[in-house]
Amino acid sequence: MDINELLKQLQEANNLINKLKSDNDALASENNSLNEQNTFLHKELENKNIIISKQDSKIQSQIDEINKLNIEMYKVNSELNSVVSQLNAYKEKYDIVRIKQFISQNEKIENIIINEPEHIKKTESLKRKSNLGKKYKKQNIDFEKYVEKTIYLAPNEDVCPSCGEKLVVASEKVRYVVNVEPAKISVVKYVKQSKKCPNCNNKDHIIYYPLCNDNLRGTILSPSLGAYVLYNKYELGIPFEHLSKHFSNHLGFNISKENLSNYSIKLANILSPIFDRLKNDLINSNSHVIHSDETTLVVSNKGNDSPNDRKKSYVYSYSSSFFDSHQIRIYDFHESRSIDPTQKLLENFVGVVICDAFSGYDKLTKSNPNIKLQRCWAHVRRRFIDIVKSLPVDKRKTSVAFKIVECISSMFKEEAKLKQNKKLTIDLILKTRQSFLPIKNQLYKYIFESNPAKNSALFDAIKYAKGCWDDLFTFIDNPFVEMTNNTAERAIKPFVIQRKVFQTAGSYAGARYSTKLFSIIQTCLINNIDVEKYLAYVIENIDKEKIDDLLPYSKSMEIFKLKKLSC
Repeated sequence: MDINELLKQLQEANNLINKLKSDNDALASENNSLNEQNTFLHKELENKNIIISKQDSKIQSQIDEINKLNIEMYKVNSELNSVVSQLNAYKEKYDIVRIKQFISQNEKIENIIINEPEHIKKTESLKRKSNLGKKYKKQNIDFEKYVEKTIYLAPNEDVCPSCGEKLVVASEKVRYVVNVEPAKISVVKYVKQSKKCPNCNNKDHIIYYPLCNDNLRGTILSPSLGAYVLYNKYELGIPFEHLSKHFSNHLGFNISKENLSNYSIKLANILSPIFDRLKNDLINSNSHVIHSDETTLVVSNKGNDSPNDRKKSYVYSYSSSFFDSHQIRIYDFHESRSIDPTQKLLENFVGVVICDAFSGYDKLTKSNPNIKLQRCWAHVRRRFIDIVKSLPVDKRKTSVAFKIVECISSMFKEEAKLKQNKKLTIDLILKTRQSFLPIKNQLYKYIFESNPAKNSALFDAIKYAKGCWDDLFTFIDNPFVEMTNNTAERAIKPFVIQRKVFQTAGSYAGARYSTKLFSIIQTCLINNIDVEKYLAYVIENIDKEKIDDLLPYSKSMEIFKLKKLSC
């Protein structure tokens, strides 16, 4: 190989080296540029990461804020829903109160309108019928049998002024006038004489006195006066103050209200054997069923050191069953609503007590296992009927309340048919009531599986029904037990009416005397006995005849039965 070729190769190698150097410098330059770009991008990335981190923090903060707002919104919505629910409940209850105020207090739910504007407008367009010219419909009474005196009213003219002929009767128009003769007082003077022997008295000093068995001795009371006072006070409800004025102003005899009160106390003590026997007969009635109810009575003077202190006490009413042969009403004064006096009264009672949902009655069954309770279906139904009445007409029949009312009413209809049946037997009653079992199952479904809004009227009604459910069907297996406690409510009503007059009792003792007398008089009334005549007879003969013969429902007292006036 020659030198030229070597030089050429060397030159090529140098060129290659130079090219490689040049390429290496270019690559180094590009690498530096990439490093610079990489450094810049790293810084940019770090800046971006910082910005992203800040944005993430801000977003997280906003998310936390949104969550807080959601929680607050949930609370507000919950409170709003609660307020709306309460508002709806109050509106529903207001509608019920409004219905009670403006419509008749019966349990019919058809055609109930409370002065709705469209109804008024429709009614005003109807043609009204005039009542002018209609005669007053008089009561159809046979006045003729009461006539004691007949007065003829004739014209002053006896002869015709034209021809001088004697006038004759052309027609007669009869008018009856009723006069009242006020009661009058007569005083009987009793002179109690003692006698002695004019010959022997100087030796034996014996004085002969008349035997006196009069239980009213020492007072001006007679059986008739005592009966008159009790009749006016406890049947007619006339306060002693007004009765005292009546004696003074109309009968011309002064008897103070204090003496009238004392006479009533004495008479209450005399009649105590009758009251005690009524209680005994009620507890041992042939049906073994007692209706019980209670009402308040304010006592103004409790007999302690605070004469001005008033306390709310209670009067309990106990009534015999519709199926009992002896109809009895007992009124018992309690110093409080405590059931303890009733518990003591019924400690040996075996049977059923029909009552409302007052929890105090549960104590009776705990202390005496021989007592069963029958809660009042009328109280249950009344709550659901009030709800149905408050609903719009188009929503009534689809409501749970309406379905419950339908079930209860179907049982009431069958019970009403039983009472109207003149050939009623125990087997027929039991057979009819066994058909109520499917209704019971349906009612259980409506009452226990419904989910009404809390605090709504339906919620309260269902809660009431659940609370007494276990004692609502005692009547199915006992033919002498009624579905309702209406008997006791009818018994308590006369006392409530009289309480509106006298307002309060003067003392505990006075309240006890009053309830004792009220029991005897109300028992007379439900047995259709003339109270005044009965009391006069019993006061006079209570120490002479057997108590059994003096009870208002005894056969010997049928002579005092009130007769219905024929029209």
